[in-house]
Amino acid sequence: MGKFFTVDVKPTVPASLQHAGAFGAGEVLFDWTAFQVPKGSSCLRSITALVRPKGDTTPTANAFAFTLVFSKTNTQSLGTVNSTVDNRPSNDLLGIHEFFTGQFGPTSMNSTMVATSTVQGDNEGASAPLVLTPTPTTGDNVGYDTLYVGGIGASTSWDFSSINAIAEAGAAEAASTQAITMDGADMDVREHFIAGDVLHIGTSVGSPAADSVIGTVESVSNASTGPINLTAVSETALVDGDILYNIHPIRLILHFEK
Repeated sequence: MGKFFTVDVKPTVPASLQHAGAFGAGEVLFDWTAFQVPKGSSCLRSITALVRPKGDTTPTANAFAFTLVFSKTNTQSLGTVNSTVDNRPSNDLLGIHEFFTGQFGPTSMNSTMVATSTVQGDNEGASAPLVLTPTPTTGDNVGYDTLYVGGIGASTSWDFSSINAIAEAGAAEAASTQAITMDGADMDVREHFIAGDVLHIGTSVGSPAADSVIGTVESVSNASTGPINLTAVSETALVDGDILYNIHPIRLILHFEK
């Protein structure tokens, strides 16, 4: 009798490259991201994608076509995020899976769009079941091996850019930086940030530099100004006008059968 299990994967999309603007079709959404599976081959039956919106006032949903690529190594990068794919030949690629715009829904959930795509059957976007076999002894723990997944956009509409700006200043690791006041701007910050999000700044109006770490969200209150409460004081100085980004705007749930 088969055993079923799921694996959560949270790829990193650097804050500065989210802030750079819309992704073009055929550009890298995220480079190879490692995940662990029990040793040996596993059959990938379906995939769920949870995708955050653009950081605007609507918010504008990101519900567009993209392709996942699976590999047993990460030695050949797919290229720079938010730039055209620029990979090199590899014999370690294991397969692909495509998501189509019509697989996202419902539109009323535009703050986080959900798509669940089967990897078998005759529906649009279905692929043959993928049997993924890792390279033995690559896992971090006994009994597990490592696989990798990368993402490539298939639409010019992917856009995570944001106007979620900090509205205060504070020195790095100051007690006041654990609760961040936002500038409002007709935003509802609860539509963009939730507990567990890892925040970096996407652009800098001075010092510190873009991609500096702010911290992990514990909770968010109030519709417009927050505060965004962190699990600890900010690692980086808060600067009025810096833009906050969740560096994991795409979450994948991989549904396996062993």
